[in-house]
Parts: sequence; structure tokens; C-alpha cells
Amino acid sequence: MLTTDANLIRLEPNLFQEVKWLSQRLVNASGAVSGTTLTISAFDTDFAGAQLEVGMVVLINEIAHEVLARLSPTAAQISRIRARSDFPALTPAPVTGAEVIVSTFRPQISVTSEHILQSLGLDPAASTPPLLIDTQPLARLATVSTLAAIYASASEVSAQAPLAQRAERYRLLVALERAAAKAPLDDNTQRRPCIIPLNRV
Repeated sequence: MLTTDANLIRLEPNLFQEVKWLSQRLVNASGAVSGTTLTISAFDTDFAGAQLEVGMVVLINEIAHEVLARLSPTAAQISRIRARSDFPALTPAPVTGAEVIVSTFRPQISVTSEHILQSLGLDPAASTPPLLIDTQPLARLATVSTLAAIYASASEVSAQAPLAQRAERYRLLVALERAAAKAPLDDNTQRRPCIIPLNRV
């Protein structure tokens, strides 16, 4: 996948509060934070069962934090949301008895990532050249494309006008990012994503 939940929230800090799809909620628990370590108890699913990974987002009393590492089935290293994923961790506020929710937009990220790779003429499942050697140049395109998809879907089931307005804003940003994106391949070439035509059959 070309981006992460944490990248989505860097652009939309309230995303996980505004768009809540229960089918994509992975963990509901009580928890405590000490330093950068979150420990959960009284959970419906632990971190191993939820396949918690680096770059996912955990809400602690409705405040979003990013996951830096899964330490055990009941513990994770977390940070306040950083400006970039390579910045030092920001220590969260200590808390006990907090509501802990892990939700994800990885299904939308996966679909969007596949579309972007296909627009480069690449097979997402291929293991033979040409292959993408660095996903970073496509991360922002994947991020805004995923946000466009999320807000478009959310606006269809909600009467909130701002959701539709955000979907349109991100749709415009997708066009700008697509025009600027370049993908480095392992054959020492670069490709630009193109628009995939949809033909009625």
C-alpha cells in the first residue's frame, strides 16, 4: 500500500471522528498510557488479532495518535500525530482508564493504491520487473486519492454538506498530484500515472 492511516490524518486531523464506519473498527478497549507505551485491557480484540501495524491510528479518549510499533498483543508504542513519519516521537499525555479505539481506512487505501499502480502500467501483484522501487513519491497522491474516496462515500450516506465539499476539494487535489507524480522503477526509468479509461461493456 502506498500510504497509511497516519498520513490521512496528517491532512485531516478529525477524519476518524467525522467518518466512523463500525465495520472498519478493529479494537474497542480500555487502556493506559505511560511514556510512549499504550497498554490495553478489557478489549474485544487485542492488537495481534487486529493486526495492528506501524502507521495505523489509535484514538485515546477520541484523540488520535499514530502507531510506531506493536510491542505485544496488549501493548503498542505510540506518538501524538507528527508532521512527518520520520520525525521523532511526540510523547502522549499519560492517562489511565481511557477509551481506546482502533479503526482503519486500509480497505480504501488498498483499493486506491492498486488503482495508482495500474495507472502506471504496473501489476500490483507482480514480482517481476518493472517494479516500483520507492513508494514515497506516490504517497501524497495515494493520500489525497484515498481521502477523496472516503469523503465521497461518506457524503452519500450523510446529509452533511461539508463532507461533499471535502470530497470535491480532494478530487481537485488528486488531479494536481497526479500531474506532478513520478514513480521510480527498477529499470532506471520513471513513469507518470495516467488516467485509466472506463469502457462500458
